[in-house]
Amino acid sequence: MPKAKDLPFSSMQKISRSGVFMKHFDQYGKTEMRTYAHRDDYYIVVLLTGGSATLEVDFEQIEIKAGDILIVSPWQVHRKPSGAEWNADGWMLAFSPEFLTETEARALDEYSISPYPLSPGESAMNDIIELCAMFERNSGDCNISGAIASAIKSIVLSVVGKSDSGAISRYMAITLSFRKLLDKHLTQEKSPAAYASMLNISEAYLNEAVKGATGLSVGAYLRSRIVIEAKRMLIYTSKSAKEIAYSLGYNDYAYFSRLFRKHAGMSPSEFAKTLNSPTLSIL
Repeated sequence: MPKAKDLPFSSMQKISRSGVFMKHFDQYGKTEMRTYAHRDDYYIVVLLTGGSATLEVDFEQIEIKAGDILIVSPWQVHRKPSGAEWNADGWMLAFSPEFLTETEARALDEYSISPYPLSPGESAMNDIIELCAMFERNSGDCNISGAIASAIKSIVLSVVGKSDSGAISRYMAITLSFRKLLDKHLTQEKSPAAYASMLNISEAYLNEAVKGATGLSVGAYLRSRIVIEAKRMLIYTSKSAKEIAYSLGYNDYAYFSRLFRKHAGMSPSEFAKTLNSPTLSIL
């Protein structure tokens, strides 16, 4: 596939005027999938009712099984890993960010720092499945389907909320603020101390918060973000590995290549070669 100038993405506006849609899938190797990884400008809630699946979100593989829910946030790169079996049955609910309150959006932003499978329990799962079937039957009525989607969203968000203790919630809030600063300054600033100063907290506390929320130190999380951005650019731009290193703020390509290899297990050029084989996206 020829490389595009920008990372491909799907827009809710082109799919649903109401800002929400749902799909019932019965994979088992029969459903046709897109042949490239991409991003969307909407949230995706994947609910498995049978089987299992391996998903890749921002180049990290996540295993989900029957009874699990996984949420993919806007602009996260997602796909089915090359060669992975995806024998699963379930539902996929997608909704635009405008469908969320400010509090709900913040909860999902914090969840997206380190997405993981959610287990709502049998009772909540049965309620969600019933609501999904109701949505499918009433998909032609925007008012009814919108109300049903809101009910599903509320149950899912209640599961997200149950996973946070007070300390972890505080850690998540700090990590989310740190991540937003990385979005603005990553190519120019790579010092953990500088980000701690921007947040008006000590470097030690920033490290404690990021490690509590993600399992990684500030430095390790920062480097992982750099490698993710590099992988995206290797896949979807025509820039060379050296040009990508420079655009990410590294004048020393040898150092950048060592950093990339340590995190990805291969050099940037070796990673680029693996892209010649086709991959399948999740949705």
